[in-house]
Amino acid sequence: MAQTELGNKIDRWLLKKGFRAEKPLSTLRLIEARRKATDPLGFLSSRGGAGSVTKASKWGSYVPRGTGYRMFEPGTFPELPAIIAAGEAIYKRHETELNKDVNKRYFFNLMSEEDVATYPVLIDFALSKPVTEIATGYFGHVPRLHSLGIFYSAVNDTVAGSQIFHVDGDCLAQLKCFINVWGVESGGGEFTFLNKQQTTEAMRRTGLLKTITDEIVAKSVPPENQVHVFGAAGSGVFCDTSRCLHQGSRARERPRLVFQFQYVSRPDALLQRKGKVGGGHVHVTPALIAGLKLSNPQASRFVS
Repeated sequence: MAQTELGNKIDRWLLKKGFRAEKPLSTLRLIEARRKATDPLGFLSSRGGAGSVTKASKWGSYVPRGTGYRMFEPGTFPELPAIIAAGEAIYKRHETELNKDVNKRYFFNLMSEEDVATYPVLIDFALSKPVTEIATGYFGHVPRLHSLGIFYSAVNDTVAGSQIFHVDGDCLAQLKCFINVWGVESGGGEFTFLNKQQTTEAMRRTGLLKTITDEIVAKSVPPENQVHVFGAAGSGVFCDTSRCLHQGSRARERPRLVFQFQYVSRPDALLQRKGKVGGGHVHVTPALIAGLKLSNPQASRFVS
């Protein structure tokens, strides 16, 4: 525990200094290299275990590493109707809380830890064999399910935070899944991104600093060549949000409701934080899934 706390202090210091010096990518690489050096056996184990997960799997190459994303339709996974129903139920359960104090008014989680047990289909799908095989195949090692939630975007006219084109700094590679609980059309705050090949190293650096404007992005990739995640309820996308420049939740005409979960690479660059910010994701831990009857017998491998 003391070693972990010391490591977090070092990483927090590195993150602060590196981002102030406008060298975010180098900083994340340094943090992940430090973590790899302090737990080499864990790192090697995650690499060595990938083969047993993806062997003979039809899902292992589902998300192309070259582009870093894959969109899917409502009929792709049999669990999608139940996921939509669970998302709707959670929305109705927490509808009176839409005006609560949250970190980001334009994109906040309604789901609680209690909801995970009440609607287990959500975490069961996130840890299902097809999804864990998709994530493992993309990373090339056994990744970790970090978080999940039912995220609501109210109608807004802002461009702030994650509404600005950016890449995520949780790790150098990750895989997020967005499933539309409500159908998304133009004006509904659709998730919008450039694929991995379109996202240059310079875009990743400025995206981490959130200093890249729509106009700068459009000069390299016009809006019509960007990927817009429209679609019916049950449609969605897997996307490497650490490698694909993206923005979302600019819900100008109608609100949006999505189920989102996030796989991160090992090691990651996430820092433990004290306190709980309103509207944040549900952090996935062994305690969270204890007692749940999950369909994947190997589910715990992706949580520890």
